[in-house]
Amino acid sequence: MPVEIEQFMCRSDNFGVLVHDPKSGQTAIIDAPEEAPILAAIQRTGWTPTMILTTHHHVDHVEANLALKERFKLRIVGPEAEQAKIPGIDETVEEGSVVHLGDERIDVIATPGHTAGHVSYHLPASKVAFTADTLFALGCGRLFECKPPVMYDSLKKLAALPAETVIYCGHEYTLSNARFALTVDPTNSALKERAARIEALRADDKPTLPTTIGEELSTNPFLRWHDPAIRKHLGMEKATDADVFAEIRKRKDNF
Repeated sequence: MPVEIEQFMCRSDNFGVLVHDPKSGQTAIIDAPEEAPILAAIQRTGWTPTMILTTHHHVDHVEANLALKERFKLRIVGPEAEQAKIPGIDETVEEGSVVHLGDERIDVIATPGHTAGHVSYHLPASKVAFTADTLFALGCGRLFECKPPVMYDSLKKLAALPAETVIYCGHEYTLSNARFALTVDPTNSALKERAARIEALRADDKPTLPTTIGEELSTNPFLRWHDPAIRKHLGMEKATDADVFAEIRKRKDNF
């Protein structure tokens, strides 16, 4: 039986997520951006959280850690490379680590780039992954602590997940990302159609997530470094994939 997922907004543009295993009754919180919306989601669903899966140390992902730990006596899991910066951490994980939510296996993927120790969580049986601030819908995270080749390698790992994998990200950045994507991939008909759908969703104040790996592969320029049309548009037909990615990231920073 696949996990059940409740997605909701926190802060100004963060996504909060509860992941519930109906068989065991266990529930994980993916990051803890803000206490009140998380408590409201817990009350709404009736799911009592048993752990927080932390992706990285930024305050807008860990702010409610200690308050939730005190209230629910849950355990906090997070990246070993950032353990000193994650409030209340009980268990550290790294590339290849496995966490369980009831019988549901959660594989840890090291995805540094946005921060040096960022991790993503993949639930292969339920075909879902939580990529926080590494992979966004139509985007990727800013490179605060790493150079472009590091993020490029992390995105390659996520791009290799099965196309049907459902992706939950850390922020509602998709509208801005879509507008940027069209500047580097202007002839992509799938991207144009998706951008129009995103404009309509945001006009109605509706979320643009989740997405899928397949949809990102066809429309997200940060996963399309190999695409001939993008390379031609950038004047980088003979550049390495990593250099094309770095150029796209630089342009997004200045967008």
